Amino acid sequence: MFILIRIFPQVVLAVGCLLMLNGCTSRYQPESLLMAYVNDLSRSKYIQITVPDFVSPDLYPPLQQRQQALTQFDVSILDFLSLQQCDVGFLVGKKNSVLGRVMPTSQRFLYEINIIRAIESCPIENTQLANKLKSVAEIKRKELSMAFTNALFNSAEGQAFFSLSNGFIPLNNDLSHYQTLLASLRDINAVGEQLSSLPRIKGKAFEGDLKALSDSEYAGQLIYSVAQLSRFLEAVSSAINNLSPDVCGPPVVFLKQQFERHYIRVIQPYMARINGSAYQILPLIEQAAAVGKPLPVALNSYLSRVSLGQQGSLWGRYQLASQHHAQAWSRLFHRCDMALTTGR
Repeated sequence: MFILIRIFPQVVLAVGCLLMLNGCTSRYQPESLLMAYVNDLSRSKYIQITVPDFVSPDLYPPLQQRQQALTQFDVSILDFLSLQQCDVGFLVGKKNSVLGRVMPTSQRFLYEINIIRAIESCPIENTQLANKLKSVAEIKRKELSMAFTNALFNSAEGQAFFSLSNGFIPLNNDLSHYQTLLASLRDINAVGEQLSSLPRIKGKAFEGDLKALSDSEYAGQLIYSVAQLSRFLEAVSSAINNLSPDVCGPPVVFLKQQFERHYIRVIQPYMARINGSAYQILPLIEQAAAVGKPLPVALNSYLSRVSLGQQGSLWGRYQLASQHHAQAWSRLFHRCDMALTTGR
C-alpha cells in the first residue's frame, strides 16, 4: 500500500502527459498523412515533389478593427428618477453600475434589445423626456444589427471560434460531430432574423449558443485545414503534370498504388468529411454575418476567406487545388491507358 501511494502521483503525471501528447498529435495527424502521401510518391525516381513551406493564413483581425461603437446616451438624475415607474430606470441603472460599464458584447446586445422595448412601452408624461427617449430608441433600433454583430464576432467566443491555434479538423470528424454547433448557429440566425420585432431572448440560452461556437473550434480549424490541404495537393498536381513521357509501365503502376493507398483510401474521405460539414456550416456563418452588413472592412475581408462563393477565398483555392489534383491524375492514367480502381 505504501508503494502504491508513493508512485501514484507519478502515474497521474505520466497519464496526463500521454493524454496531452495524444491530443496534440491528433490535431496534426492529417499533416503526417499528407507527408506520407508525398514521401511514398517520392520513392519513385520519376517524380520530384517540392512542398512549399506552410504560410499561415492571416489571424483573426484585432478587436479594434472588428468592433463597432454603439451610441451612448446620458440620463440626468431628474430624468432617471422620473423613469423609475418602468423598466427604463432599472435598465439604465444596471448599465451605469460598475459591472454594467464593462458588459461583454453578448450582454450588451441583450441590453440594447431590452432598453428599446422598455422605452417604447414606458408611459412618460414629460413630453421633452418622451421625445428624447423616442430619438434614443430610434437610434438604437438602427444600431441593433451592429450590436448583434459585436456579440457574435467580437466576443471571446468568436475569437476562439476563428482561432488558428487548434490545428486541423480532426481526421474522423464528420457532420455528426457538429450537431450542437449547427443548432446554435440556427438559433443565433433566428435571433438575427427577428431583430426588428425585438425578440425576447433568454440570456443563458444565447450565451450557451455562443459558447457552442468556441467549444467547436470549427472556423479556425477549417481555415487551417484547407490551407494545408491546398499546399500539398498543389505540390502533387504540379509534380504529376511534369512527369516524363516514359513513366508509363511499371513506374506508373507504383505511383498509382501510392495514389490509391494514401489519397483514395485516406485523404479523399477526410476531404469529403470536411466538405460535408462546410457546406452545412459556412452558409449559416454567412447568414449571420449578413445581418450586420456593412461590416467593418477587416472583419468582412476575413469572413470572405471562408465564403463558399467568394472568388479568391481560401475555400475557393482549396476547391481548385482538389480539382487540379484529380485532373492531373486522370490525365496521367489516360495517357498511360490505365483504369482507376478505387477498391480497398
